Amino acid sequence: MFKLRFLPLYILVLLMLILVFFQSWTFYLGTTDVTFERLLGSKPYAQIEDISLRRYKKGVISPHLFTIKTADEKAVIEKLTHTCNLKEITSKELPKVAHQTDKEMVEVIEKSPIIYLSKSYDLENPKEGRMCLIFKDKEHLYLFINGNL
Repeated sequence: MFKLRFLPLYILVLLMLILVFFQSWTFYLGTTDVTFERLLGSKPYAQIEDISLRRYKKGVISPHLFTIKTADEKAVIEKLTHTCNLKEITSKELPKVAHQTDKEMVEVIEKSPIIYLSKSYDLENPKEGRMCLIFKDKEHLYLFINGNL
């Protein structure tokens, strides 16, 4: 039946199972859909065919760059405009933090036919308003958003 000499082994197995559970949970929380929902407050829209996420290792604002593939760009932009309270801007009005985060991204933004930025945001306190920046290239729509500090 139950032998007392195997008690340390049972405790070790239990701790390993707890570790596997928390690793799985952490992986789930880092997936693209969950991150999109956490940052924007809604699940990825039905018009989005494919979405991927790029996290930046360094950055003052904990930036995330979503690459969105959709057949209906207008509907996605409309929903994001409503969610993030966006306004259309020119490439000269880009925030300095975007230039500091990714120079390649800034090059794509400068060539983009559309650029939208949140009307108001607080980089120090994302709960007061996140910085959302939408731009596109020939194939994809991009959403650059600051995460939690």
